[in-house]
Amino acid sequence: MARFFFDLTDDGEVFPDPEGTEIASREAAEDEAAGALLEIAKDRMPDGTFREVAIHVRDHTSKLLFSVKVTFELVREPPDG
Repeated sequence: MARFFFDLTDDGEVFPDPEGTEIASREAAEDEAAGALLEIAKDRMPDGTFREVAIHVRDHTSKLLFSVKVTFELVREPPDG
């Protein structure tokens, strides 16, 4: 088991993970990050027309291992007429 730290970034605001989570492997950490990000994106829709949410995963030395990102963008077409 290794300790992974899942730092959340929501539209530029950073929420660091100070404690981390023990997870069996890097692949399991990737699955955990992707699943968590999908839940966050599903539960909190943007107030405006653009939102970017990411989870940046670090190891115990604070080395960035990977990031998972979801971007929501509402593009309105001009009205006919």
